[in-house]
Amino acid sequence: MSYLLEIVGRGLLAELAAAFRGTLVDDEDVDSAALKNLAQRHPSETDHLNRFGIRLLRENQAVEACEVFTRALEQDETDITALLGFACACDEVNRLPDAIETLRTAVEVQPHDASVVFALGFCLEKAGDIDEAKDRYLQAASLSPELRNAHERLAAIYLRLGDIDEAIAHYENLCFAEPGDIDLALALANLHLQAGNIPEAIQRFQFALTIDPDNWEATDELASAYEQAGQFDEAIAHVRRLSDEQPGFADHHLHLGNLYTKKGDTKEALGQYRQAITLNPDYLEAFVKIGTLHLRDGSHLEAAHAFNSAVELNDRLLTAYVGLGLAQMQNGETEEASATLDMAAGVEPNSTTLFGEIARLQLKASIGAQIQKYLGPQQTGESQDGEPKHQATFDLVQRQVERFEKAIAEQPTYADLHYRLGLLLRHQGRRDEAIDAFHRALKLNPNYVKAYIKLGLAYREAGKHDLAIDTFKRAMTLDAHSVEIYYELGLVFADCQNFSLAVEYFERAVRTEPNDVEFRANLALALQDMGLLDRANAAWQSLAEIAPNTQKGRDILVEIGKKR
Repeated sequence: MSYLLEIVGRGLLAELAAAFRGTLVDDEDVDSAALKNLAQRHPSETDHLNRFGIRLLRENQAVEACEVFTRALEQDETDITALLGFACACDEVNRLPDAIETLRTAVEVQPHDASVVFALGFCLEKAGDIDEAKDRYLQAASLSPELRNAHERLAAIYLRLGDIDEAIAHYENLCFAEPGDIDLALALANLHLQAGNIPEAIQRFQFALTIDPDNWEATDELASAYEQAGQFDEAIAHVRRLSDEQPGFADHHLHLGNLYTKKGDTKEALGQYRQAITLNPDYLEAFVKIGTLHLRDGSHLEAAHAFNSAVELNDRLLTAYVGLGLAQMQNGETEEASATLDMAAGVEPNSTTLFGEIARLQLKASIGAQIQKYLGPQQTGESQDGEPKHQATFDLVQRQVERFEKAIAEQPTYADLHYRLGLLLRHQGRRDEAIDAFHRALKLNPNYVKAYIKLGLAYREAGKHDLAIDTFKRAMTLDAHSVEIYYELGLVFADCQNFSLAVEYFERAVRTEPNDVEFRANLALALQDMGLLDRANAAWQSLAEIAPNTQKGRDILVEIGKKR
């Protein structure tokens, strides 16, 4: 379900101007005052007006931008920069009909520009004109087959209409254009599974797992020999030569990071691990290595961010294994399905262990000052294994369990709290209590696919195989009503101003406090289901929010905001 729900959120633009980055280029070499002065001194020159209008758009002064682009269009009603700038400004100030009519004119001026046609389709979709939006997206895709957004929005529309075959066709196009994108491969695999195309689903799930870098094995015998001999400089020089010959190969940078770590050069090791992630943002092992290095240095916040990313990537692998197992089962491959689900069970502890470590890190950060106050700075140093002295006397995970239980008592309808409590209980080996927690999370959010998968694996461990399979099926099955709801939510979210007004109106309507945590948290969870909010920070944020009255908790939330 998660990857199917993500389909309805893909291709959305947070701002219309994102479609025209190559046209609405800001003149960064000139300050705003100078651009304004040029526009005032030369009121009949569209170039100066457009430059100032683009700057106003960039500075979020959309009302003023509308006025400036209007003056430019008075000079030349076919000026494409003024037309696109005015459409973007209108979209920002909630003048969607004006944006649509302006883009219609822009299409007449440049009928073969795929980005202009796509933008018109996007505005039409937001306005609810699905039929014409679909036609415009098809036109844009025809003009520019590599235009990813057009295929993504077409797949979202067809999924909403229940036409799985057409959605599959567009994801086939996307996967052909970007064969190394694991998210696209998993979305296509889930679509095939939903359509009953079981052999195709199996093939796509297997392909998605093979392109995951953590399933690769790339070793070099000479570098390994140097390493075993303790000749790290020679091994590093050798792997660097390999990296220069194969500059796009992330494994070489991971290998270099490992060598620098063994040599004791943490700074260089971090640089190599980050380069591996730059080359392949899905490199789970690299995130774990970064988190481990930060943990050794006592940089708890940085370690938690890296581990959060690793948890999300591991959960995606878990979803792929479960999807493959179900597809094999439906194809009559019983033994293969059992082996695949065994692999899922082997991958699953990585998430719970990492989340348990994140929980410990958060508590270290929040109580570290108190420990120093009572024990003194000389008692709170790091031991050689990275564990603070005297802190071993605290059962940090149990303390976090207690915090979550207290937070749930105060906010019982916050689904994410129940899910993350379940992870901690699972980490402690309290399987039956974790099952109850996952059930509560699913009762609050029936589309919480990660909770379904963790619940199914817990059932499987308990020997309740039929319940496990039924739970897995619910995780991977499409619910038409949910697609409709999430589709509409995605469109509202894409319209930033209306989204803010909708949230504010809802909170007033149900007479909640303006900063009600439960409503906003569950709304954020729904947006995470569609991939519209970053999941990697979610665990750390939920941990911070259960202790909002501490200064450290507030500091953590500020840091999270800076990193978004």
